[in-house]
Amino acid sequence: MTKKKVTDKDFEQMERIPNNRNKYIKRGFNFYLSYTLRVIMMFGLVILIGFLIYFCFDNGFSKSKTISLAYEEKDSVDYDIKLLDKEDNPFGTGELTPGEYYISDIIDDISTDLNYDYKLKDTADVKYSYYVDVALKLMDDNTQKEISDDNYPLVEKIVKEEKQVKEINVSQNINLDYDYYNKIAKSVKDINNESNSNISGYLLLKMFVNLETSYKDFDEPLKKDVVVEVKIPLLSNQVSIEKVSNYDKTDKYVKHFSPEPAVESLLYVGVILLILDTTLFLLSVNFVIKTFPKKSVYCVIRDGILRKYNRVIVNSRKMPDLSEYNIIDCESFGELLDAQRLLDKPIVYYEIVKKQKCIFVIIGVNDAYKYILKEADVDQYMS
Repeated sequence: MTKKKVTDKDFEQMERIPNNRNKYIKRGFNFYLSYTLRVIMMFGLVILIGFLIYFCFDNGFSKSKTISLAYEEKDSVDYDIKLLDKEDNPFGTGELTPGEYYISDIIDDISTDLNYDYKLKDTADVKYSYYVDVALKLMDDNTQKEISDDNYPLVEKIVKEEKQVKEINVSQNINLDYDYYNKIAKSVKDINNESNSNISGYLLLKMFVNLETSYKDFDEPLKKDVVVEVKIPLLSNQVSIEKVSNYDKTDKYVKHFSPEPAVESLLYVGVILLILDTTLFLLSVNFVIKTFPKKSVYCVIRDGILRKYNRVIVNSRKMPDLSEYNIIDCESFGELLDAQRLLDKPIVYYEIVKKQKCIFVIIGVNDAYKYILKEADVDQYMS
């Protein structure tokens, strides 16, 4: 059947049909997120929420800090010695100059001033108490055993409190009846002389000071115990008074404050955001794992051959020209490897189609041994 040619007149007589092709075109704003952009946005949101979590916890807890209060302390002892008023006293009556040696049998009283100075770097409330006692200690020098250790209270406990001060001075005068304690020591010595004992002894005068410093930056009072001690010999012919304690030093109170909940609402928000951020992070990692391109079986086998036999394989940029050689097709790479061992020639590798097909060739004098690895064959074999 012969087709009739359409003339211009025929075109004029034809009825025009409306063109509705535009109705299939989607107009307006179109938004598309690529894979890379989606991954960036997901992990960016995880990081952003992480910053919000840090802000909530950083401001929800109080700051850790270390506070210190420096102080200086010093103890001192002043004394005057009063002699007994008797005719056989070779020194006469009156007082001895402090620091001089004395004989126990001619001492009547010892007036002692016990002092303790406590200075703070900043003002604080200080509550303090103190009391004084004396211990009579006697020892047998032959056996090095203690014969007597008796305590005698001298001043009952005194409690005081000072508000917003920088310095506390604790001072107590003790008029010690030395002759009384020396006579006690002599009587004990006389009793023990019957057993040929050699008795020595001394008085230990002690002022106990207890301090409680309430400072504005500390939530609890700062407690400190001090003992000002003076050793006064008994039954001796030539001895001087000795201060035992030594508080001439500078130190400081230090306290470290750990972070504590300050704004509970921020902490609740931080916990909620932490749960949300952890969930979002796990979902993002799961999305990347599921959508990340995986190696095909072909690529795994090819890369395994190249890695294992890289000593005998040479990569080629171009497909080897095998037109002049007698082609021998190997059924497996193992057969090609056997031929390589016999010929002692390198295996030339060339990828014909990226990630789909490659060739391994050994070029001899007249023959060429080849093995082609194809994705289709591998998939068919694996299925």
